[in-house]
Amino acid sequence: MATTSNLNPANAITASRFLCLPLFFWAMGNHDQQAATLIVLICGLLDKVDGLAARIFDCRTQFGEVFDGIADGICYGVMLLALPFYGLAPWIPVVSIVGLGVFNLGARMVYARRAGRTVNYKSYAMERLVAYAAFLIGFAIAGYMVTYFYWVFLGLLVVVVVHDTKRMLIDPVPAAPPVAAAGAAATPGGGGLALDAEAAS
Repeated sequence: MATTSNLNPANAITASRFLCLPLFFWAMGNHDQQAATLIVLICGLLDKVDGLAARIFDCRTQFGEVFDGIADGICYGVMLLALPFYGLAPWIPVVSIVGLGVFNLGARMVYARRAGRTVNYKSYAMERLVAYAAFLIGFAIAGYMVTYFYWVFLGLLVVVVVHDTKRMLIDPVPAAPPVAAAGAAATPGGGGLALDAEAAS
């Protein structure tokens, strides 16, 4: 049976990703590269498991989609910022990447205000880049072509952020899908739930 409660297994798994941060700093502080890499992998795995849990327990919510994106930004952003402190990645691309991520989050908040509802702007290009951020952290820990990958990633991120910003702040906001308005009434007990996620072309 579907649930609209934000206290559900999927969101609990998403929240558990924040536990990876103190473990990551512990591993980096002890110069344990293998443990640090494992923690990054676990953080990325939990990002996949929460979506699976949402489907299994039928507990997908609009808040859950937004919360998942926030968890991505905080976990990967903090890990990225830690790398230059340990001399593993260059400061300029790291700060630029995190700064663009914060800007993108702000644009999403403005987009939600324009839409007048809880909505997660769906950018498949940005999703792929966020997923790649885990590899970016791993490359830095391993010392593998760090400068090249970080500058290439920054260039790709600039292109995607410019495209998404135009869609979120300038283009008209699509109307909510009809099922979003009728789904709750159509399903006994209000179980019907439409995820209000705007897809980017």
